[in-house]
This record gives sequence, C-alpha cells and structure tokens, in this order.
Amino acid sequence: MNWAIVNRVLHVCVAALGCLLAAAIIVVAVPVPHAAEPVTVSYRSDLAKLIRLAPYPAVAPAGLPGSWQPVTSGLAVGGANGAGTVTWLLGYMTPDGALALLGETNASARGFIDRMSSAGVPLPPVRLAGRTWHLAFNAERTLRSMYYTSAAGRTVAVTGNATWAQLRELAASLHPVTG
Repeated sequence: MNWAIVNRVLHVCVAALGCLLAAAIIVVAVPVPHAAEPVTVSYRSDLAKLIRLAPYPAVAPAGLPGSWQPVTSGLAVGGANGAGTVTWLLGYMTPDGALALLGETNASARGFIDRMSSAGVPLPPVRLAGRTWHLAFNAERTLRSMYYTSAAGRTVAVTGNATWAQLRELAASLHPVTG
C-alpha cells in the first residue's frame, strides 16, 4: 500500500471538512440582513372584496400621511371566525417604524377583541370622532388597542406597538366606504 497516497487523501478530506465546518459557522453566526425599508402593499383588491362581501358597513383609512406605509392586508371569509363572517386586517408601518393594525369583522366581538388586544387590560374609554373607543393595554407585549362594536354588529379595532397618538390618528382616519 502506498502510504503517501493515503496520507494525501486524508489530508484533502480533513481540509474539506474544515472548510465545510467554517462555512457552517459563518452561515449560523452571521445574521441575514433584512430589508432596510418595508415593502409597501396595495390593499385595494382586499378593500373591494370587503365592500362586496361584508354584511356590515365597512370602514377604511382615508387621509393618512404618505409616511404611513401599508405593509400587510388580508381578507378572510368564514374560516376560523365562523361561517358567514368577513374579517379584514390591514397593517401599517408608522413613520417611526412602529406597527399599527386595523381589523374589522362581524365575528364574535369578544373573541376578536381578545385576539386583537392579546387579552389586554381594559383602560378607560375615550371619545374620538364622535364615537366611544374602548382601550386595552398588554404590558408584556407593549401592545395598545382601541376598539368598538357598532349596532350593526361590526367590530373595529386598531392595535399595535404604535403610540396611543398614532393609534388615535389611524382610528380618526376611518371612514365608511361603499362600492
């Protein structure tokens, strides 16, 4: 047996394993960079479907500054909220990078509010734009929530790690929409 060849093969194998190990450490240790800017989404399609499908008068933001970026939108019909329900969630990144989420549904108000507020502790209500909004705060998640349920059975909530002032700004921007 030619020990020189065996020694050379072993040397190459050890070097290859060393390279693989170094690459694995780099992959695990170096974080993947995230986008510096959030991706703005269009929610027009979801809003059009909401107007068409919702068995309640829908509301949507109007007049928010351009620095408020819509970053997520989703419409659910039926599903986990139950047959006949329509739920719309619209997420914004505020000018300072916080998140604010609008949610509206005809699903069970209590369950929806608990989910949107992460079972936050109730705070005294506030009057805003002629409507009483109930408040909740979840200190563990730094999650603020404002919500109301209309006589038509629609529950509207604004929630997120945005400031109370930013949530009030989003809430005040909500206006009825029609097709």
